[in-house]
Amino acid sequence: MRAPKSLPLSLGIISGYLSACSSSSFGRRVSTSYRIGRPDGDTHIAFHLRGGQHLPGDAGDYDGDGGGSASTGATYHGNYVFQEGEEPRAGSASAAIAAAAAEVTVPPPPPTPPVLASASSTNSKLSNLQQRTGPAILMLGAVYILLKLTGSNGLIGLVFAMQLAMYSESTSIVEDFSGVSSGDVDISILKWWWFATSIMLTSGRKFLTEFTSVGMDRLNLITFGMSVVSLVTAVIQLAMVSSTVAEDVYRNYLGKVACCHFSLLFLVGQSSFWIKTVKEYGLVWVLYPAFLVVVNDTMAYVFGVLLGKHKLLPRLSPKKTVEGFIGAGISTLAVAAPLLKFMMGKDGVTNAGRHALALALYVSLVSPFGGFLASAVKRAHGAKDFGALIPGHGGVVDRFDCQIVTAPFVYLYLRNCLSE
Repeated sequence: MRAPKSLPLSLGIISGYLSACSSSSFGRRVSTSYRIGRPDGDTHIAFHLRGGQHLPGDAGDYDGDGGGSASTGATYHGNYVFQEGEEPRAGSASAAIAAAAAEVTVPPPPPTPPVLASASSTNSKLSNLQQRTGPAILMLGAVYILLKLTGSNGLIGLVFAMQLAMYSESTSIVEDFSGVSSGDVDISILKWWWFATSIMLTSGRKFLTEFTSVGMDRLNLITFGMSVVSLVTAVIQLAMVSSTVAEDVYRNYLGKVACCHFSLLFLVGQSSFWIKTVKEYGLVWVLYPAFLVVVNDTMAYVFGVLLGKHKLLPRLSPKKTVEGFIGAGISTLAVAAPLLKFMMGKDGVTNAGRHALALALYVSLVSPFGGFLASAVKRAHGAKDFGALIPGHGGVVDRFDCQIVTAPFVYLYLRNCLSE
Protein backbone atom coordinates (compact mmCIF):
# COMPACT_ATOMS: atom_id res chain seq x y z
CA MET A 1 0.00 0.00 0.00
CA ARG A 2 1.37 3.43 -0.93
CA ALA A 3 2.52 5.50 2.03
CA PRO A 4 0.95 8.92 2.58
CA LYS A 5 2.78 12.01 1.31
CA SER A 6 3.58 13.32 4.79
CA LEU A 7 5.38 10.09 5.78
CA PRO A 8 8.91 11.08 4.44
CA LEU A 9 8.72 14.34 6.36
CA SER A 10 7.83 12.51 9.57
CA LEU A 11 10.68 9.97 9.07
CA GLY A 12 13.12 12.84 8.47
CA ILE A 13 12.12 14.47 11.73
CA ILE A 14 12.65 11.18 13.56
CA SER A 15 16.07 10.58 11.92
CA GLY A 16 17.28 14.08 12.69
CA TYR A 17 16.19 13.81 16.27
CA LEU A 18 18.04 10.54 16.73
CA SER A 19 21.25 12.06 15.29
CA ALA A 20 21.02 14.94 17.71
CA CYS A 21 20.66 12.54 20.62
CA SER A 22 23.63 10.31 19.57
CA SER A 23 26.04 12.10 21.91
CA SER A 24 24.17 10.96 25.01
CA SER A 25 26.01 8.45 27.19
CA PHE A 26 23.45 6.84 29.43
CA GLY A 27 21.09 3.92 29.30
CA ARG A 28 21.36 0.26 28.45
CA ARG A 29 21.12 -1.23 25.00
CA VAL A 30 17.44 -1.79 24.25
CA SER A 31 15.75 -3.19 21.17
CA THR A 32 12.12 -2.18 20.87
CA SER A 33 9.63 -1.13 18.22
CA TYR A 34 7.10 1.57 17.48
CA ARG A 35 4.30 0.98 14.97
CA ILE A 36 2.15 3.47 13.14
CA GLY A 37 -0.62 2.79 10.67
CA ARG A 38 -4.32 2.17 10.30
CA PRO A 39 -6.12 0.01 12.87
CA ASP A 40 -7.06 -2.53 10.19
CA GLY A 41 -3.37 -3.38 9.63
CA ASP A 42 -3.01 -2.16 6.05
CA THR A 43 -0.03 0.11 6.83
CA HIS A 44 2.59 -0.86 9.47
CA ILE A 45 5.95 0.99 9.69
CA ALA A 46 8.12 -0.25 12.58
CA PHE A 47 10.98 1.74 14.14
CA HIS A 48 13.52 -0.49 15.96
CA LEU A 49 15.70 1.81 18.06
CA ARG A 50 18.63 0.61 20.15
CA GLY A 51 21.20 2.14 22.36
CA GLY A 52 23.59 1.52 25.27
CA GLN A 53 25.69 -1.55 25.98
CA HIS A 54 24.92 -5.04 24.75
CA LEU A 55 23.15 -7.29 27.21
CA PRO A 56 22.86 -11.07 27.04
CA GLY A 57 19.94 -12.10 24.85
CA ASP A 58 19.68 -8.76 23.02
CA ALA A 59 18.03 -8.83 19.64
CA GLY A 60 20.03 -8.31 16.44
CA ASP A 61 20.39 -5.15 14.43
CA TYR A 62 17.46 -3.46 12.88
CA ASP A 63 18.85 -3.46 9.33
CA GLY A 64 20.89 -6.64 9.65
CA ASP A 65 24.33 -4.94 9.47
CA GLY A 66 25.44 -6.33 12.84
CA GLY A 67 27.01 -3.03 13.82
CA GLY A 68 24.54 -2.07 16.47
CA SER A 69 23.68 1.22 14.89
CA ALA A 70 20.36 2.70 13.95
CA SER A 71 19.52 3.94 10.48
CA THR A 72 21.32 7.23 11.16
CA GLY A 73 24.67 5.45 11.18
CA ALA A 74 25.41 6.29 14.81
CA THR A 75 24.80 4.28 17.96
CA TYR A 76 21.78 5.66 19.74
CA HIS A 77 22.28 6.27 23.44
CA GLY A 78 19.63 7.96 25.46
CA ASN A 79 15.84 7.94 25.75
CA TYR A 80 14.12 5.14 23.95
CA VAL A 81 10.91 4.65 22.01
CA PHE A 82 8.13 3.33 24.23
CA GLN A 83 6.63 -0.12 23.86
CA GLU A 84 3.19 -0.59 22.26
CA GLY A 85 0.57 0.14 24.92
CA GLU A 86 3.09 2.09 27.10
CA GLU A 87 2.73 5.85 27.69
CA PRO A 88 5.84 7.89 26.64
CA ARG A 89 7.60 10.06 29.22
CA ALA A 90 7.22 13.79 28.77
CA GLY A 91 10.25 15.40 27.07
CA SER A 92 11.66 12.04 25.93
CA ALA A 93 12.58 10.99 22.43
CA SER A 94 9.63 8.65 22.55
CA ALA A 95 7.27 11.58 23.00
CA ALA A 96 8.89 13.43 20.09
CA ILE A 97 8.62 10.37 17.85
CA ALA A 98 4.98 9.87 18.83
CA ALA A 99 4.24 13.53 18.03
CA ALA A 100 5.97 13.21 14.66
CA ALA A 101 4.12 10.00 13.86
CA ALA A 102 0.82 11.70 14.66
CA GLU A 103 1.40 13.89 11.60
CA VAL A 104 1.07 10.86 9.30
CA THR A 105 -2.15 11.16 7.36
CA VAL A 106 -4.15 7.93 7.42
CA PRO A 107 -7.00 7.59 4.93
CA PRO A 108 -10.37 7.31 6.71
CA PRO A 109 -12.33 4.06 6.43
CA PRO A 110 -15.07 3.97 3.79
CA PRO A 111 -18.40 5.43 5.02
CA THR A 112 -21.21 3.10 6.04
CA PRO A 113 -24.14 3.25 3.60
CA PRO A 114 -26.99 5.22 5.24
CA VAL A 115 -30.29 3.54 6.06
CA LEU A 116 -33.14 4.92 4.01
CA ALA A 117 -35.32 7.18 6.17
CA SER A 118 -38.53 5.85 4.69
CA ALA A 119 -37.61 2.23 5.46
CA SER A 120 -36.60 3.12 9.01
CA SER A 121 -39.84 5.06 9.55
CA THR A 122 -41.96 2.22 8.18
CA ASN A 123 -40.26 -0.35 10.41
CA SER A 124 -40.77 1.91 13.43
CA LYS A 125 -44.46 2.34 12.69
CA LEU A 126 -44.98 -1.39 12.11
CA SER A 127 -43.25 -2.08 15.42
CA ASN A 128 -45.56 0.44 17.08
CA LEU A 129 -48.54 -1.35 15.54
CA GLN A 130 -47.38 -4.63 17.05
CA GLN A 131 -47.05 -2.98 20.46
CA ARG A 132 -50.58 -1.61 20.18
CA THR A 133 -52.13 -4.89 19.03
CA GLY A 134 -51.48 -6.90 22.19
CA PRO A 135 -53.09 -4.51 24.68
CA ALA A 136 -55.99 -3.95 22.26
CA ILE A 137 -56.73 -7.68 22.06
CA LEU A 138 -56.54 -8.03 25.84
CA MET A 139 -58.86 -5.06 26.30
CA LEU A 140 -61.43 -6.39 23.83
CA GLY A 141 -61.25 -9.81 25.47
CA ALA A 142 -61.87 -8.31 28.92
CA VAL A 143 -64.85 -6.30 27.63
CA TYR A 144 -66.30 -9.37 25.92
CA ILE A 145 -66.05 -11.46 29.11
CA LEU A 146 -67.60 -8.64 31.15
CA LEU A 147 -70.54 -8.24 28.79
CA LYS A 148 -70.98 -11.99 28.46
CA LEU A 149 -71.33 -12.34 32.22
CA THR A 150 -73.23 -9.15 33.08
CA GLY A 151 -75.02 -8.10 29.88
CA SER A 152 -76.28 -4.57 29.51
CA ASN A 153 -75.79 -3.76 33.19
CA GLY A 154 -72.10 -4.50 32.82
CA LEU A 155 -71.92 -2.07 29.90
CA ILE A 156 -73.62 0.64 31.97
CA GLY A 157 -71.09 0.18 34.75
CA LEU A 158 -68.25 0.24 32.21
CA VAL A 159 -69.54 3.49 30.71
CA PHE A 160 -69.65 5.16 34.13
CA ALA A 161 -66.06 4.09 34.81
CA MET A 162 -64.95 5.39 31.39
CA GLN A 163 -66.67 8.73 31.94
CA LEU A 164 -64.89 9.13 35.25
CA ALA A 165 -61.50 8.30 33.71
CA MET A 166 -61.96 10.49 30.62
CA TYR A 167 -63.04 13.50 32.65
CA SER A 168 -60.06 13.10 34.98
CA GLU A 169 -57.60 12.79 32.07
CA SER A 170 -58.88 15.74 30.07
CA THR A 171 -58.96 18.14 33.01
CA SER A 172 -55.60 16.99 34.38
CA ILE A 173 -53.56 17.84 31.27
CA VAL A 174 -54.94 21.40 31.34
CA GLU A 175 -54.19 21.78 35.05
CA ASP A 176 -50.69 20.37 34.62
CA PHE A 177 -50.01 22.75 31.75
CA SER A 178 -51.34 25.82 33.60
CA GLY A 179 -49.52 25.00 36.82
CA VAL A 180 -50.29 26.45 40.24
CA SER A 181 -49.52 30.08 41.07
CA SER A 182 -49.85 31.93 44.34
CA GLY A 183 -53.38 33.17 44.82
CA ASP A 184 -54.99 30.68 42.40
CA VAL A 185 -58.47 29.47 43.28
CA ASP A 186 -58.69 25.75 43.97
CA ILE A 187 -61.38 24.01 41.90
CA SER A 188 -60.48 20.39 42.76
CA ILE A 189 -63.69 19.87 44.77
CA LEU A 190 -65.97 21.95 42.58
CA LYS A 191 -64.94 20.20 39.37
CA TRP A 192 -66.12 16.87 40.71
CA TRP A 193 -69.38 18.48 41.84
CA TRP A 194 -69.89 19.54 38.24
CA PHE A 195 -69.20 15.96 37.14
CA ALA A 196 -71.86 14.60 39.50
CA THR A 197 -74.34 17.22 38.26
CA SER A 198 -73.73 16.25 34.64
CA ILE A 199 -74.26 12.56 35.44
CA MET A 200 -77.61 13.46 36.98
CA LEU A 201 -78.53 15.29 33.79
CA THR A 202 -77.48 12.50 31.39
CA SER A 203 -76.97 8.79 31.94
CA GLY A 204 -77.50 8.86 35.68
CA ARG A 205 -81.14 9.86 35.59
CA LYS A 206 -82.21 6.83 33.54
CA PHE A 207 -80.30 4.55 35.88
CA LEU A 208 -81.74 6.19 39.03
CA THR A 209 -85.35 6.22 37.84
CA GLU A 210 -85.14 2.53 36.95
CA PHE A 211 -83.43 1.21 40.09
CA THR A 212 -84.72 3.67 42.74
CA SER A 213 -88.07 5.12 43.71
CA VAL A 214 -87.05 8.65 42.74
CA GLY A 215 -89.36 10.03 40.07
CA MET A 216 -88.28 12.14 37.12
CA ASP A 217 -89.75 15.37 38.53
CA ARG A 218 -87.95 14.91 41.84
CA LEU A 219 -84.74 14.08 39.98
CA ASN A 220 -84.98 17.26 37.89
CA LEU A 221 -85.41 19.33 41.07
CA ILE A 222 -82.35 17.72 42.67
CA THR A 223 -80.26 18.32 39.58
CA PHE A 224 -81.26 21.97 39.39
CA GLY A 225 -80.39 22.44 43.06
CA MET A 226 -76.90 20.98 42.44
CA SER A 227 -76.31 23.44 39.61
CA VAL A 228 -77.36 26.37 41.81
CA VAL A 229 -74.94 25.30 44.54
CA SER A 230 -72.06 25.14 42.05
CA LEU A 231 -72.88 28.62 40.69
CA VAL A 232 -72.99 30.28 44.12
CA THR A 233 -69.81 28.51 45.27
CA ALA A 234 -67.88 29.61 42.18
CA VAL A 235 -68.84 33.25 42.54
CA ILE A 236 -67.97 33.29 46.26
CA GLN A 237 -64.56 31.81 45.49
CA LEU A 238 -63.86 34.57 42.99
CA ALA A 239 -65.06 37.28 45.37
CA MET A 240 -62.60 36.10 48.05
CA VAL A 241 -59.56 36.69 45.84
CA SER A 242 -57.40 39.41 47.47
CA SER A 243 -54.38 39.20 45.18
CA THR A 244 -53.05 42.31 43.47
CA VAL A 245 -53.22 40.41 40.19
CA ALA A 246 -56.87 39.44 40.57
CA GLU A 247 -57.49 39.71 36.83
CA ASP A 248 -54.90 37.00 36.13
CA VAL A 249 -56.42 34.79 38.82
CA TYR A 250 -59.90 35.24 37.34
CA ARG A 251 -58.62 34.47 33.86
CA ASN A 252 -56.86 31.30 35.00
CA TYR A 253 -59.88 30.17 37.01
CA LEU A 254 -62.36 30.72 34.18
CA GLY A 255 -60.04 28.87 31.78
CA LYS A 256 -60.13 25.81 34.01
CA VAL A 257 -63.90 26.11 34.41
CA ALA A 258 -64.30 26.20 30.62
CA CYS A 259 -62.12 23.12 30.29
CA CYS A 260 -64.22 21.20 32.82
CA HIS A 261 -67.50 22.08 31.13
CA PHE A 262 -66.18 21.31 27.65
CA SER A 263 -65.03 17.90 28.92
CA LEU A 264 -68.46 17.28 30.43
CA LEU A 265 -70.20 18.22 27.18
CA PHE A 266 -67.90 16.43 24.75
CA LEU A 267 -66.95 13.33 26.77
CA VAL A 268 -69.59 12.66 29.40
CA GLY A 269 -72.56 14.02 27.45
CA GLN A 270 -71.92 12.11 24.23
CA SER A 271 -70.84 8.84 25.86
CA SER A 272 -74.10 8.75 27.84
CA PHE A 273 -75.86 7.84 24.58
CA TRP A 274 -74.32 4.37 24.88
CA ILE A 275 -76.54 3.75 27.90
CA LYS A 276 -79.66 5.03 26.11
CA THR A 277 -78.85 2.81 23.10
CA VAL A 278 -78.30 -0.39 25.08
CA LYS A 279 -81.47 0.19 27.08
CA GLU A 280 -83.72 0.80 24.08
CA TYR A 281 -82.14 -1.19 21.23
CA GLY A 282 -79.89 -3.81 22.75
CA LEU A 283 -76.22 -4.51 23.20
CA VAL A 284 -75.47 -5.33 19.56
CA TRP A 285 -76.14 -1.74 18.44
CA VAL A 286 -73.42 -0.54 20.82
CA LEU A 287 -70.87 -3.17 19.87
CA TYR A 288 -71.43 -3.05 16.10
CA PRO A 289 -70.53 0.66 15.65
CA ALA A 290 -67.64 0.17 18.07
CA PHE A 291 -66.20 -2.58 15.85
CA LEU A 292 -66.59 -0.34 12.80
CA VAL A 293 -64.56 2.36 14.52
CA VAL A 294 -61.87 -0.19 15.44
CA VAL A 295 -61.68 -1.35 11.80
CA ASN A 296 -61.48 2.23 10.55
CA ASP A 297 -58.81 3.26 13.04
CA THR A 298 -56.68 0.16 12.40
CA MET A 299 -56.85 0.37 8.62
CA ALA A 300 -56.09 4.10 8.67
CA TYR A 301 -52.88 3.26 10.50
CA VAL A 302 -51.99 0.38 8.14
CA PHE A 303 -52.64 2.35 4.94
CA GLY A 304 -50.84 5.35 6.38
CA VAL A 305 -47.75 3.28 7.15
CA LEU A 306 -47.65 1.48 3.80
CA LEU A 307 -48.87 4.15 1.39
CA GLY A 308 -49.03 7.44 3.27
CA LYS A 309 -47.36 10.35 1.48
CA HIS A 310 -49.74 13.31 1.86
CA LYS A 311 -50.53 14.77 5.28
CA LEU A 312 -54.24 15.16 6.00
CA LEU A 313 -54.14 17.77 8.78
CA PRO A 314 -50.43 18.40 9.42
CA ARG A 315 -50.88 21.11 12.03
CA LEU A 316 -53.32 19.14 14.18
CA SER A 317 -52.31 15.52 13.62
CA PRO A 318 -49.08 15.17 11.61
CA LYS A 319 -49.21 11.35 11.49
CA LYS A 320 -52.60 11.18 9.74
CA THR A 321 -52.44 10.89 5.94
CA VAL A 322 -54.88 11.25 3.06
CA GLU A 323 -54.06 7.71 1.91
CA GLY A 324 -54.80 6.36 5.38
CA PHE A 325 -58.10 8.24 5.57
CA ILE A 326 -59.28 6.98 2.16
CA GLY A 327 -58.04 3.42 2.69
CA ALA A 328 -59.75 3.23 6.08
CA GLY A 329 -63.03 4.46 4.59
CA ILE A 330 -62.99 1.86 1.82
CA SER A 331 -62.15 -0.90 4.30
CA THR A 332 -64.93 0.13 6.68
CA LEU A 333 -67.51 0.21 3.90
CA ALA A 334 -66.36 -3.22 2.71
CA VAL A 335 -66.85 -4.97 6.06
CA ALA A 336 -69.94 -3.06 7.28
CA ALA A 337 -72.75 -5.19 5.82
CA PRO A 338 -71.17 -8.64 6.39
CA LEU A 339 -70.28 -7.69 9.96
CA LEU A 340 -73.80 -6.51 10.76
CA LYS A 341 -75.38 -9.70 9.36
CA PHE A 342 -72.92 -11.79 11.33
CA MET A 343 -73.59 -9.98 14.62
CA MET A 344 -77.37 -10.02 14.15
CA GLY A 345 -77.34 -13.76 13.54
CA LYS A 346 -80.72 -15.40 13.09
CA ASP A 347 -82.66 -12.38 14.35
CA GLY A 348 -81.68 -10.24 11.38
CA VAL A 349 -82.84 -6.70 10.71
CA THR A 350 -84.83 -5.11 7.92
CA ASN A 351 -82.76 -3.16 5.38
CA ALA A 352 -79.54 -4.29 7.04
CA GLY A 353 -77.44 -3.19 4.06
CA ARG A 354 -78.78 0.35 4.16
CA HIS A 355 -78.25 0.67 7.92
CA ALA A 356 -74.74 -0.72 7.61
CA LEU A 357 -73.92 1.75 4.83
CA ALA A 358 -75.22 4.73 6.82
CA LEU A 359 -73.25 3.85 9.95
CA ALA A 360 -70.10 3.03 7.96
CA LEU A 361 -70.20 6.38 6.15
CA TYR A 362 -70.51 8.27 9.41
CA VAL A 363 -67.72 6.26 11.03
CA SER A 364 -65.46 6.85 8.02
CA LEU A 365 -66.16 10.54 7.40
CA VAL A 366 -67.06 12.06 10.77
CA SER A 367 -65.81 9.88 13.64
CA PRO A 368 -62.10 10.49 12.89
CA PHE A 369 -62.63 14.18 13.65
CA GLY A 370 -63.06 13.26 17.29
CA GLY A 371 -59.47 12.07 17.17
CA PHE A 372 -58.37 15.23 15.38
CA LEU A 373 -59.91 17.39 18.09
CA ALA A 374 -58.24 15.30 20.80
CA SER A 375 -54.91 15.77 19.00
CA ALA A 376 -55.43 19.53 18.98
CA VAL A 377 -56.06 19.54 22.75
CA LYS A 378 -52.91 17.52 23.40
CA ARG A 379 -50.79 19.68 21.09
CA ALA A 380 -52.08 22.89 22.71
CA HIS A 381 -51.04 21.66 26.16
CA GLY A 382 -47.76 19.92 25.27
CA ALA A 383 -48.99 16.41 26.07
CA LYS A 384 -48.20 13.25 24.09
CA ASP A 385 -51.16 11.29 25.48
CA PHE A 386 -54.08 11.96 27.78
CA GLY A 387 -52.86 9.25 30.15
CA ALA A 388 -50.94 5.98 30.46
CA LEU A 389 -53.68 3.59 31.59
CA ILE A 390 -53.62 1.46 28.41
CA PRO A 391 -50.10 0.37 27.32
CA GLY A 392 -49.35 1.29 23.71
CA HIS A 393 -52.48 3.46 23.45
CA GLY A 394 -52.24 6.10 26.17
CA GLY A 395 -55.29 7.02 28.17
CA VAL A 396 -59.00 6.27 27.87
CA VAL A 397 -59.60 9.42 25.82
CA ASP A 398 -56.84 8.40 23.38
CA ARG A 399 -58.60 5.09 22.76
CA PHE A 400 -62.23 6.25 22.68
CA ASP A 401 -62.05 9.76 21.18
CA CYS A 402 -63.63 8.52 17.93
CA GLN A 403 -66.05 6.17 19.68
CA ILE A 404 -67.75 8.88 21.72
CA VAL A 405 -68.41 10.97 18.59
CA THR A 406 -70.20 7.95 17.10
CA ALA A 407 -72.48 7.24 20.09
CA PRO A 408 -75.01 10.11 19.65
CA PHE A 409 -75.39 9.49 15.90
CA VAL A 410 -76.08 5.78 16.39
CA TYR A 411 -78.85 6.45 18.92
CA LEU A 412 -80.48 9.20 16.88
CA TYR A 413 -80.24 7.17 13.67
CA LEU A 414 -81.82 4.12 15.27
CA ARG A 415 -84.58 6.22 16.78
CA ASN A 416 -85.49 7.74 13.42
CA CYS A 417 -84.56 5.11 10.82
CA LEU A 418 -84.49 1.61 12.29
CA SER A 419 -88.20 0.95 11.85
CA GLU A 420 -88.14 1.97 8.17
